[in-house]
Amino acid sequence: MKRFSWILTVPLIVVAVVFLTSNREPVTLDLWPFEISLRSSLHWILLACVAFGLVVGAMATWQSTAPARRRARQARRRVAELERAASAAATADGGQPGLPSLAADAPEPERRSSLSR
Repeated sequence: MKRFSWILTVPLIVVAVVFLTSNREPVTLDLWPFEISLRSSLHWILLACVAFGLVVGAMATWQSTAPARRRARQARRRVAELERAASAAATADGGQPGLPSLAADAPEPERRSSLSR
């Protein structure tokens, strides 16, 4: 999938650079409902539009992941609270503070080779 991404991205970047360097003539951009007119090179206007799209897309992505980030924060708080409670319970029983190590009883995870795709 990563190769496909590069195969698609590199030619698009080359086409964009060629397009932007060949269209350097000044153009007038009229913003219709407002009485605003901008006169600039076409490549600057296009780059500004792409930058605006990137910012809007990043904000939309950040907003759509807000519930997942909230759940992750709540889970981290809950884990910290449970670790404190377990440590307090172990100390009250006269044992060593901390959680017992369950890693020795757990089965070894199956290792996947990076070549077996």
